Amino acid sequence: MNKIIRNMIGSAALVASFSANATVDSYGDLLSGTFQPASTFASMFYTNIGNVYSFTLSAFDLDAIFSDGSFIGAIAVDATSQPTISNVVGDTVVSVTNGGGPTGIFDFRFDLTGPQQNRLTANESVSWDATFTQVVTLSADSFALHVQGLTREQGNSGWYTATPVPEPEAYAMMLVGLGMLGFTAKRKSNH
Repeated sequence: MNKIIRNMIGSAALVASFSANATVDSYGDLLSGTFQPASTFASMFYTNIGNVYSFTLSAFDLDAIFSDGSFIGAIAVDATSQPTISNVVGDTVVSVTNGGGPTGIFDFRFDLTGPQQNRLTANESVSWDATFTQVVTLSADSFALHVQGLTREQGNSGWYTATPVPEPEAYAMMLVGLGMLGFTAKRKSNH
């Protein structure tokens, strides 16, 4: 019995520690513009240690979800300070520019466009590190992706936020609950 409880507590601690250090957001909810895609179109994985965040943004099949030639041009960020960018690897460039996105809550942008049509297009990804001057807390609410190259009927461009998903703590609670159900069922079958 003690072994089962220790395993459940260990599993819950592992889920909680993973969720505290790594986040994956899926994007597809319309924030500003006119076109709501039928499915998510990108995911962003990020981790942080102190004031350094590491990001990987992956675009899905933007041509099928939006229109041929569509691309992710920028990520608006709501943060207290602007970072410096390093270690960019992937299918486009990443820089920091002034100006946020829609709604007035965003402070700056990660610009994903560059010379010679550099941009994040269908089925591409890019990774980078962002070093802030102070410790900042970023979450799904801190970002909005700007999709450009849409058709006139789609409004030419749109801003999108992360699709809401259950909090990591909800997953931990679910695992603990399932473990308790299993423990109760096993206990009843033994009597």
